[in-house]
Amino acid sequence: MNKLSLLILLPAFLSATGCKQQKAPEAEETITEVEAHEPLPPKYTAHYDKSVPPARIDIEKAIADSVPVNLSKVASSIEYFMVGDDKYPITDVVATNEGFIALNQPKLYLYRKGMKRKRVGLKTTYGNWINISGSGSKISFDTVTTRLYAHLKRINQDTGYGEEYVAELPPLDSVLARVYYLYPDSLPNRYFLPPKTSFIRYLSPDKYATLKENKDGMDEGVTLFKLNGDTICTFMAGIDPTTKRGLTLFQPPFFNKIYRHGDQITFRLSFCDTIYRTRNEQTYYPAYVTDFGKLRLTAIENIQGKDRKNKAWMTALEENAKALFIRTYKEGKSSESGWLDAGREPDMPPEERQIVYLKSAKKTFALPVKAQGLTNDLDGGLPFWPDGQTDGYLYMIRPAKELKAKIKLTGSPKQKELKAFLDGVDEKQNVMIVVK
Repeated sequence: MNKLSLLILLPAFLSATGCKQQKAPEAEETITEVEAHEPLPPKYTAHYDKSVPPARIDIEKAIADSVPVNLSKVASSIEYFMVGDDKYPITDVVATNEGFIALNQPKLYLYRKGMKRKRVGLKTTYGNWINISGSGSKISFDTVTTRLYAHLKRINQDTGYGEEYVAELPPLDSVLARVYYLYPDSLPNRYFLPPKTSFIRYLSPDKYATLKENKDGMDEGVTLFKLNGDTICTFMAGIDPTTKRGLTLFQPPFFNKIYRHGDQITFRLSFCDTIYRTRNEQTYYPAYVTDFGKLRLTAIENIQGKDRKNKAWMTALEENAKALFIRTYKEGKSSESGWLDAGREPDMPPEERQIVYLKSAKKTFALPVKAQGLTNDLDGGLPFWPDGQTDGYLYMIRPAKELKAKIKLTGSPKQKELKAFLDGVDEKQNVMIVVK
């Protein structure tokens, strides 16, 4: 056989014998070194607009009673997604143009209705994601550029300390189409953050917000900044006066929250009655005042370790277009005096309550404790209470086994989609329930 015949027959021979050429690896992006930049001072001085009085959320009055509230009062649609098991629990969710990206830490997945989940091409270890408590975000998505941003950390080999940074991924369709994973160190755009910015919220591709702390470590405001380190503006918020802590340790509870409501940053600081909203990059205003009345716990009482019996405070806050969702904790009252009395029933057990403020009615309701959430009149499924929010959506995550055990199917037409979902769900999975 001459060489020409061999060259002609060789591709067919390889195909028939199952020998295939390996696909060449995709070219990795070129990492560009960013020139050192001296962060600029604040661009704006904050303006506090008091022209419109804040709406009042009367929590003291509400928790003296119990009133059921239907889910249809705050949402008009409901969707269900299978989101994996407890091996990789979900810690963050962001809405995209196609569905929802969830961080099943350390993996990222895109969830779309009626479709199998799709692995997003970033690959890193559990320890590379920052450890955030409260409402800091580990992932963010820009609906215009369709780029995903990951808030990660790495160890500086020279200092031994962790350095936090925001990594910018390519557009979503590009990431989903990749054959090979992207690793954080291969990404061309990485923005290293100033110290103490772990509690951050995404505003736009180049704009973030973080808490500002005073000399005693108490949060006293919110700072808007760019990823190059430039400060845009700092919004100071009034909290209770605090004394120098000295040898007294901080006591729980501390609860602060930063989130986006539409295009506006919204925030609430520990021991502050007011929920603030920014109007633009330099103007903010009081949107809501939470009134705990005689149940209110002050910063001084808490820091100095004063008796907190029968005091209440906020432990969670979410919001959509129709309502605010607040969880409170009320300290119990007990006559126990030591470990010998550990088996005794307390005089008054602690109490957690779910509070709903309906914006259109300007009314505050405390749900019955046994209700475990808003009455689901949309499809007769589980009572709903948000675990989180993203771009106008509220979501909660529950074991599929709980849905199968507690949901009663009545044959109603509004349960058609719910029934189809339950018939196909694996009870070892978790389910993300999304309402809007």
